[in-house]
Amino acid sequence: MKKINKKYAEIMRQADKAVGRKEVVSLLKKAAIIMSKSEENLAA
Repeated sequence: MKKINKKYAEIMRQADKAVGRKEVVSLLKKAAIIMSKSEENLAA
């Protein structure tokens, strides 16, 4: 669980520093996938 949170936090930092729109969108999609995985683990 902690590993997932660290990955999520790192991707969000990268998205914050990203320059292009496509770069930001792709990073936010990755972050959403990671967050959904963590929510699946909590629900199970």
